[in-house]
Amino acid sequence: QDVDLQIKAVVSTQSTGRQQLEKHNELIGQLKAAEARNRIRLLRIRYNNIRNSEVEQMVAYQPTSIRAVRLQALVPQHEPYTLPTHDSMLKNDRQRVEELIDDDEMCTTKRDLTCI
Repeated sequence: QDVDLQIKAVVSTQSTGRQQLEKHNELIGQLKAAEARNRIRLLRIRYNNIRNSEVEQMVAYQPTSIRAVRLQALVPQHEPYTLPTHDSMLKNDRQRVEELIDDDEMCTTKRDLTCI
C-alpha cells in the first residue's frame, strides 16, 4: 500500500510538471507569435513609407506639371503611419499617473510606511 501511494505521488508530480511545461511552451509560442506580428507590422510601415517617398520623387522629377498631376492621379499614395492622437487613458487613470509623477517624496510608491 505504501508503494502504491508513493507511485501515485510520483505520477501526480510528473503530471503537474508536464502541465507546467505545456503552459510554459504555450506562453513561449504566444510571445513568438506576437513578436512575428510586430515584425510584419513594422515591415508594412517601412514598405509604405519607402513607396510613398519613391512616388513623391517620381512626381517631383516629371518634366511638366501636367505629367506630375497625371502620375499622382494614376499612382495614389498611401497615408503615412502616424501615432494615434487620442488619449487612451481614462480620466481617473490620467489623474493617478500625474499623481505618481508629481510625488517627489515617493510616498505612494515607496513601501516604507513612515511617509504616511
